[in-house]
Amino acid sequence: MERDVFSEIAAHTGSGSPSLVYQPQVRYPGGEVVGLEALFRWRAETAPRRHSPLSFLPRLSVSQTSQLFFWVVDTAVAEARVLSNWTGWQGLVGVNVEADQLGDPDLLPHVQRVLEQSHWPAQRLALEVTERRQIPVFPSVMRNIQSLQQAGVLIAMDDFGEGYASLEYLKRLSPAQIKLPSGFSTGLDRDPRNREIVRSLIGLCQRLGVQIVAEGVEKVEDAQALREVGLQVMQGYLFGEPRQLEDWAEFLHHGGRLRGS
Repeated sequence: MERDVFSEIAAHTGSGSPSLVYQPQVRYPGGEVVGLEALFRWRAETAPRRHSPLSFLPRLSVSQTSQLFFWVVDTAVAEARVLSNWTGWQGLVGVNVEADQLGDPDLLPHVQRVLEQSHWPAQRLALEVTERRQIPVFPSVMRNIQSLQQAGVLIAMDDFGEGYASLEYLKRLSPAQIKLPSGFSTGLDRDPRNREIVRSLIGLCQRLGVQIVAEGVEKVEDAQALREVGLQVMQGYLFGEPRQLEDWAEFLHHGGRLRGS
């Protein structure tokens, strides 16, 4: 019999407990926190640090990966509801979903049930599709994506441009958002070729009605260069490292803005 996902993780990292940390998405230069990406961490009892999913995710089966996603989306939406109620914050929460989960027949009903039970607006949930694995363009996958979009859930393409056939997915999946990885979003002031690639992508996405979020922004110079080519929403250590929701709750409760420094 297959082990449940947390038993499987513990077998590779040591006994411990699951938790979420959140990294903000910020509108630059004003500093408004428009989104929080939920990131899964495993805190092993024998180690003070939290393990990233990259250390165990490749070892999980498809069903175990789905179990993990369901736990993350349940927890992230529940915590975001508490945060929103306490602080009045009106941003969205992002949750990563692996490409091969998109055809799971339990995906749509589970997400719908979570939204209904938590009274969380579908428009404030983004499913960030990772491109570590090729997205299977099967009828079941397309039905799930279209049904989620019709319900109002935002579909985002994570690490756009680094994985499989990104332009094909932009065409087929009609995402509401793409996330530009650090390889494209840094060094624009020193790399004219990359700057023109990003500028062209921004123009394409504006015409398609797709928002771009720049990831991995760590320097003011990069944030300013991104703004100059027309990109406003950014994520990265310039604005804050992943932290527990309690930390962001206290910050947002006092009307905090992350301007970068």
